[in-house]
Amino acid sequence: MASKHLMPLLLAGCILPANGQEVKSQFNPDKVILPSSQYTPADPYTASVWVFNGGRRYADQYYNHIWATPPADSQGNLWYAPEYAQEDTRWQNARAPYSSDEYYLGQKSFRWVEAEIMGEIYIRRTFTINRNIEADIFLSCGHDDAPSEWYINGTMVHSVGDAWNNDEYVLLTPEQKALIKMDGSENIIAAHIHQNWGGAFADCGLYEADMIENSTLLSTLDDGAWPCRYYMLNYNSDMADAENANWASEEEDEDDWISGVGPFSNDANIFLTTEWPSQERPILVRRHFSLSDAEISPLAGSSVKLLCSYDENPKVYLNGSLIWQSDGWNDNNYATVTLSDEHKKLLHKGDNVLAVSLTQGGGGGHIDYGLIMEQEISFSGIASPTDEPAASDPRIYNINGQYLGDDLNRLPKGIYIKGNKKIIKL
Repeated sequence: MASKHLMPLLLAGCILPANGQEVKSQFNPDKVILPSSQYTPADPYTASVWVFNGGRRYADQYYNHIWATPPADSQGNLWYAPEYAQEDTRWQNARAPYSSDEYYLGQKSFRWVEAEIMGEIYIRRTFTINRNIEADIFLSCGHDDAPSEWYINGTMVHSVGDAWNNDEYVLLTPEQKALIKMDGSENIIAAHIHQNWGGAFADCGLYEADMIENSTLLSTLDDGAWPCRYYMLNYNSDMADAENANWASEEEDEDDWISGVGPFSNDANIFLTTEWPSQERPILVRRHFSLSDAEISPLAGSSVKLLCSYDENPKVYLNGSLIWQSDGWNDNNYATVTLSDEHKKLLHKGDNVLAVSLTQGGGGGHIDYGLIMEQEISFSGIASPTDEPAASDPRIYNINGQYLGDDLNRLPKGIYIKGNKKIIKL
């Protein structure tokens, strides 16, 4: 999420977010709220299921055809509504996993349908939460096949129109997360999964996200062109002489280097900011960046990552030390390399240099690279909830630091930050 125009927010010892920073949600199967068969197979769950299995084998004219739906109850409630009464005798309790295999990830399956036989499974699963989950939440929604839908407390939160993906998970929006009651009262996840052909699988679960603060130490093309100094060698064989002369060191005299902007490419593609005749000449690139005490302090407890899109044979140096190299090229993709603790110690206050060399090759050539720092946010440092808003600052933010305006009355129920204190609107 973009972090421009945001007020810095002190959260568990880190500033969140400020310019050049963003917060992202990362799926973590170890942070279980409600176990799923795919990601928490050792903790199988039981739910109410309604199955239609007419024994009909798959045929192309029936692709994605829904064969049956549980009837509404005597009050007109549909099968996914929290108030729905399971009056139809076809509802039964069954333990997951719900699969066409005899065993799925080591657990004996409830085989609601056989492979190649078409059918439907409808699932109603109740649960309670007795704590306030401030991080984002992922829905685990593995399915084989589709169409498939998932509901939380009667509202659809995800649907799939085609194909299958046992590993699928999706990030709930703030509005979808707000559907979940965390006061100990009952919630329901309802799911429908259709089976076309081949194997079958149906699943649901909830997982608390790792909230990762992402700070840019050295930008890539995503943030626009970047300044640098560069030098083009004549032949690949000249690279050894340059390395022996410690061209990537902090002490390198740059008087003979060209001052320019990257990324570099040999043709008109997304990386072409400065032309590099990569079929003819190798290139050396040096980028300077400065770190303050405040930026150095969190490095030890953070993950520092090199991002690099290259063609070809890059060698990357941090303050004169080789930290990564690779053969070949990766087209328009980016290699993501986590720096070791020893490599992170190369970073220091003041001026730093991240340098890269690339060889001349027969095809295309390009280079874009940068550094980011990722740090997991702990919510344990937030003050205790209060019903009273802080009066010192009228601006209101969500827990990810997004500015929402000054009028709490216009906002839905939820958790907000006002005056650097957490408030709850009920």
